[in-house]
Amino acid sequence: MLSISVDVPQRINFASVQNAVPILRSLTIENPGPDTVEECSLRVVAHPGFCREKRWTIDRITGEGSVAITDRDLVLDLARLGGLDEAESGQLTFTLCHGDDLLTEEVVDIRLIARDEWGGLGEMAQILAAFVSPNDPAVARILKEAGRILERHGHSPSLDGYQSGDPRRTYMLSAAIWSAVTGLGLTYAEPPKSFEREGQKVRTPRRIEEEGLATCLDTALFLAAALEAAGLNPVVVFTRGHAFTGVWLTDRTLGRAVEPDVTELRKAIAAHEFVAFETTLTTRRPPAGFDEAVREGARQLSEEVEDRFDRAVDLTRSRKAGIKPLASHAAPETRTGDADDSVAPAALPGVPDFGLLPGELVDEAPKTPDDRIARWQRKLLDLSLRNRLLNFADTKSAVPFVCGDVPGLEDSLADGVAFRIISLVDENLIGERNADLHRQRSGEDIHAAFAASAQERRQICVPLDGRDMTWRLIALDRKARSDMSEGGTNTLFLAAGFLRWKKSAEDKRTYQAPLVLIPVKLKRQSAQSDFRLSHHEDEVRFNATLLQFLARLWSARPGARWRVADGSCRSRPAPHLRDHASRRARRAGLRGCRRSGALDLLLRQVPHVEGSRRPDGQPA
Repeated sequence: MLSISVDVPQRINFASVQNAVPILRSLTIENPGPDTVEECSLRVVAHPGFCREKRWTIDRITGEGSVAITDRDLVLDLARLGGLDEAESGQLTFTLCHGDDLLTEEVVDIRLIARDEWGGLGEMAQILAAFVSPNDPAVARILKEAGRILERHGHSPSLDGYQSGDPRRTYMLSAAIWSAVTGLGLTYAEPPKSFEREGQKVRTPRRIEEEGLATCLDTALFLAAALEAAGLNPVVVFTRGHAFTGVWLTDRTLGRAVEPDVTELRKAIAAHEFVAFETTLTTRRPPAGFDEAVREGARQLSEEVEDRFDRAVDLTRSRKAGIKPLASHAAPETRTGDADDSVAPAALPGVPDFGLLPGELVDEAPKTPDDRIARWQRKLLDLSLRNRLLNFADTKSAVPFVCGDVPGLEDSLADGVAFRIISLVDENLIGERNADLHRQRSGEDIHAAFAASAQERRQICVPLDGRDMTWRLIALDRKARSDMSEGGTNTLFLAAGFLRWKKSAEDKRTYQAPLVLIPVKLKRQSAQSDFRLSHHEDEVRFNATLLQFLARLWSARPGARWRVADGSCRSRPAPHLRDHASRRARRAGLRGCRRSGALDLLLRQVPHVEGSRRPDGQPA
């Protein structure tokens, strides 16, 4: 018997139609029987009539074959979808006939949601940008007030976006917009349960201003609209049951419109390129300052609550993908709402001191040919906190190892030995025992002792469960192979030893930079086999990026004594190198420096700026 296979979205609305979201994703007729069916007609009818009836003529469906319909464009009733103020159920009925005989029928349900309703992150994540209205009259009033606030505090009232090239100026613009919104005296409204998945109705900026009510999503989109209107790049962040806003302090975007990896945001925050802020604090009495909102936003993206993160929607990326704001058909009018004008806006914070590092300083325009060459050379090496060779974080894009004899491991790798990678967790060494009690009684660390014996058996241990370890290794292997095929450069390294450093003695944040980089490669015989770690033909080297970073601060040239001469860590012991690095970092003004003997497998980014460069950071 023939069958019809249809793939349609669970819900549609006016925004999805306006932004060319297909209603029929796929449409296939399958004939599992042996006989060929000829001269068929397929018809689709919508109930209620949210789209026009459509017919297809199918000449032939072979036995045990299928026919995929390529013309899947349905003409939708925009007036009906644009006029919906409440959701209603709809159906698409597909009938396949041979003459007057009905061969098969398929009915699929589809939910028609209101014009002002967003359908949630499931299928309508990127459509969120359609509900951000930078041209709303209420947004213009917010920007006008933000300019006044800037002027009252001695700053330029211009809403000049990223023209200054200074992230501190962007921060102050965002803070002024925040203060202007707090002056509306908004009242918090509880969002519907699981709104981030199921969606909710969205208040326009004008309606928020008039009613004085806003959910977390309303405040997030309102502030995002004001930031976008000011020429900035906003991001809406979703956690479990919550939404808030972020903004890029430099003219950047995320790598994709919908980003599921919270570490991308954390890296941008650490590099002072991005701030996230808790938008519901605009409804607090007395109003919360922007600095407090930023601290709360950073806390919600921290590792401690990482499991609550869902994804982030970069609105600038969505705009580049063609997602346009919904048009407003409301007649222009002067403000007559009931906003609480007695609420004083939050005070504007002071200009932040980001403690800019060499790679984060605003690059002045070159005046001479030599200046242009010098700037080009600087851009070949990223010395900002985006670079993992200066600011390494233990994320899912790296694999930690337990190894007590790093020089011995490197010597074995250099001799051509391949080490099988195993999971300490899956080995279940402790069982029902207590590891701390065992260490107190015997003075022996169970895991360290097992790792040492495993190294003698040509195995290397990972303190992760087998599933997590395998997925990380697969991701690293695929990326390393891609980098090699595209750029001809090995980017997979064992990082032996880390330098922990701070920007200043008062800085609460500690960063870590790998010291010795051992080039390696991953291999496995099949998808079911264990990964094996072996040496790559490149030389072992000291972290040249760290040397350039210290040299830029210290105005000194890295000497040849920093090289690892013969590819063997024993020829230049890692502790000796680390002691040199610690002393050099302290002389460069980096406080709180100390060394760590950790061992991690990581990928090194090789940027391409106006040309290529070799893995050691020198021009190609």
